[in-house]
Amino acid sequence: MVFIYIILSAILLYYAIKYGIRDGLIDRDAHKEELIYLNKCASLFKEIGDVYSATNKEKKTDAYKLYDASLDVLLSEKASKEKYEAMLEFKKRIVYLTSES
Repeated sequence: MVFIYIILSAILLYYAIKYGIRDGLIDRDAHKEELIYLNKCASLFKEIGDVYSATNKEKKTDAYKLYDASLDVLLSEKASKEKYEAMLEFKKRIVYLTSES
């Protein structure tokens, strides 16, 4: 009797894993463009953080405001493409701020 339970649970586990992986792959393919933009946004946020940490003390508060605003955009409920465009704008502004002397 125990042997039958083991075989039955193995079969159920097989189908659960099979359909779980299939649904995961389908979901990933459906949201591929969104995932690409989110990855680009995370990369831009890292670059903004690097520029922020390299700013001098005189412009640190302005750079912090841009860094904080970019974090808010990254965590917002906007569409991924809108987030990416906003993050590009923040990167341009923070680079301009640090290069301005």
